Amino acid sequence: MPKTFEGRVALITGGGGGIGRAIARSFAAQGANVIIASRRGAPLEETLEEIARLGAKATSVTADVSSAPDVENLLARIARDHGHLDILVNAAGVLRMGLLNAASEADFDATFATNVKGLWLVTKLAVPLMRGRDNANVINISSIAGTRTDPGIGIYEASKAAVNTLTKVMAKELAADRIRVNAIAPGPIDTELYQGSVFGDDGEAEANSRGRGASAVPFGRMGSPDEVARLACFLASPESDFISGSITSIDGAMGY
Repeated sequence: MPKTFEGRVALITGGGGGIGRAIARSFAAQGANVIIASRRGAPLEETLEEIARLGAKATSVTADVSSAPDVENLLARIARDHGHLDILVNAAGVLRMGLLNAASEADFDATFATNVKGLWLVTKLAVPLMRGRDNANVINISSIAGTRTDPGIGIYEASKAAVNTLTKVMAKELAADRIRVNAIAPGPIDTELYQGSVFGDDGEAEANSRGRGASAVPFGRMGSPDEVARLACFLASPESDFISGSITSIDGAMGY
């Protein structure tokens, strides 16, 4: 694999699984100095082991992106170890299902704390380490849910709509610093987050509903985290150095 990101420093939040883990693997395989962050340490260790099997290296920091002290510590570690940051991928996310009138205040707060506040907080504190770097860029993991209005997923959809807005505003505000900001909006992706939130522990329901979910996609299947990672690699590369403020869907033609 070409070393597109040789010598680059990349931080991936939500790097303990799913899309974040796949992006971390891809960046590390292409030569980046990868730092992964997540609230739980065990999944981070699993990601590090996968990266090691590729013959690459990465480091991890346990951090809750919605906690300012945690994020400050995370960025301080990067400043100490590397002195700068080139790529930030905000992949940490929470997905909770349920009708609006049945959702709890805790559901709402948890969703917005991670999906919106956490993304804003990490980006805000990362900018001083990115300013002045060649082709510095931020990639926010949004969702096609950010432009939809589906019963049973309204809080999540509202949080991803906020991510889309923040992405476009960040792109304009950070243009003077030559920091590009884009978002990826996946459709149904076969991750533990998606399966656990939609199906819980019901294996039979998962098997039946997975087929129905795939049938809603014109391509006839769910996407894979590695497919999202390939798009992230393109957006972070010099090949996309004039792309900023975009919301790029990857959804098998499912559409908005």
